[in-house]
Amino acid sequence: MIIKFGDFGWRLLQIIAILLLAGQPASATETWTLAKSVQRAMDVAPEQQEALAGIAVRQSELNQSTKWPNPTVSLRAQNRLGLQDGRGGYNVDQLIINQPLPLLRLQKQEAVAAKQLSAEQALADQSRLTLQYDISRFYYALLLSHEKLLLAEQRQRFTHSIQQAQSRRTTPVIQYINPLDRHRIELLDEMAGRALLNARTVFTDTLHMFRLRLELPDQESVDLPDLQPAPAPRPLTTLRQRLKKSSASLKQLHYQVEATQAGVDLERFRKYGDPVVSLIHERDVLAGRRQNFNGIMISVPVPLWDYNQANVARAEAEVMRNKSRLRITQRNLHAQLEQSYLNLSQLLEQLRSINKRMLEPAEKLLALTRQSYAVGEVNSLNLIDAYNTYFDTRNSALDMMFQSQIAAVDLHMAVGDPLLAQAEVQP
Repeated sequence: MIIKFGDFGWRLLQIIAILLLAGQPASATETWTLAKSVQRAMDVAPEQQEALAGIAVRQSELNQSTKWPNPTVSLRAQNRLGLQDGRGGYNVDQLIINQPLPLLRLQKQEAVAAKQLSAEQALADQSRLTLQYDISRFYYALLLSHEKLLLAEQRQRFTHSIQQAQSRRTTPVIQYINPLDRHRIELLDEMAGRALLNARTVFTDTLHMFRLRLELPDQESVDLPDLQPAPAPRPLTTLRQRLKKSSASLKQLHYQVEATQAGVDLERFRKYGDPVVSLIHERDVLAGRRQNFNGIMISVPVPLWDYNQANVARAEAEVMRNKSRLRITQRNLHAQLEQSYLNLSQLLEQLRSINKRMLEPAEKLLALTRQSYAVGEVNSLNLIDAYNTYFDTRNSALDMMFQSQIAAVDLHMAVGDPLLAQAEVQP
């Protein structure tokens, strides 16, 4: 059976198809999160390649520290045998193989190299934390500039709406608009336009620097989420424990102290030197004919004048310096932890107070003042005052949210725990 459609039938099918396509969910653009920013930075940052190269260097030094020194081979050729037996010519009459015996020195070298490798790995963790710290500050600065741009657009929409209401005169109560009020609103709209232009410039520059920092191509879209207050920090006692046990910078300095302490033992042992075993093979004329002789010799350095005291003293001074650096870093990190924790707690408390006691009343005040101005109950000064109060409060709240996120970043940097910092950047 063949079904024929007229023009009405085809139009009906087109409408149904359009409705079906409209009902399909649109592919949402992926939000550009902090975790995505950090991962992108890890992929392209040369700092990571530098850290991996440092680990490779220390690993090669560890492998080399267990290698025995190469033997030396000595050959002697002379005409003494030919003169003794009358044959003449030159002959090889001596072969000596010298092999140094490192004995316990290899263990001490390996201990130094192993601690230096651990210190380099901790330094790589600290490098990743530093990179994450820098990217986080970039990211929240971008979010702040984006929120300031949205707020500036809202400002201008508000002033435009007031001007349009004045020009239409849709309210029958208002029969006459004071020219002074009109000029005030026009000036307010002009100021809002300039604020919008400045906010757009700041956002464009920040986004450009963000793209350059992450090496993002121009076609890569950056869909930013809303700026939110930082989450409440963990208890201070927990953060202190994680600082003490898991801080990458403290681990790196701790391993440096251990490496220099092992270096002191190594320098003390080096004053004795390595004994050398020599295997000797000689040919000589005995009873009128040439004969071979074999022997062994052990050489042991005797430290009569050089006790290697200068190198030992230098190694001990390195231990003292690294211990001092460790104590200084511990003091500074604990102070930064306390300060960042207190700062973050105060900012979060102020944000709660602003949202409840200032932002909500200011929003209601602006809405009521706008309604009263529309019917002529108040003049433009009251409207401008409510307008400034609301938008200044919104601007202060945005600054405080940004500061809370920066305080949280400083707090995680002070703790220095890679696992904790990685957990905080996850969405």
